[in-house]
Amino acid sequence: MDSRINGHTKLFCLIGSPVGHSGSPAMYNYSFERVGIDAAYLAFDIPLEKLDEGVAALKTLGVGGFNVTMPDKTAVTKLLDDISPAAKLIGACNTVTVSPDGKLTGYNTDGIGFVRNLAEHGVKVAGQKNVLLGAGG
Repeated sequence: MDSRINGHTKLFCLIGSPVGHSGSPAMYNYSFERVGIDAAYLAFDIPLEKLDEGVAALKTLGVGGFNVTMPDKTAVTKLLDDISPAAKLIGACNTVTVSPDGKLTGYNTDGIGFVRNLAEHGVKVAGQKNVLLGAGG
């Protein structure tokens, strides 16, 4: 039993299907513990047909926020109170914050994360013609 979990511990999570392979719980829980944040991160397998129920449950539980993976990234946008300009442009959310009053705001960090990684490895994208091929979300 994790002795750092208590009645004040904030819950964050990953939703999608499948999620059993995800390294996110290990990464986030390590980070929370390392920097002293009273939070826990779990993964919940929520298939697309149960997404509305799952998001409503997370809101009811008062989670601090959640990440979204396939196949739920596009459909979740319809269940949120607001979405960022990047998420609107992309048409999908991979991160949702939950405010204390229960407002759900969606973001998409995939694009900025991808471009930042390229920059950190010396790849310049500004002013270039770029082609991105793949089957990701």
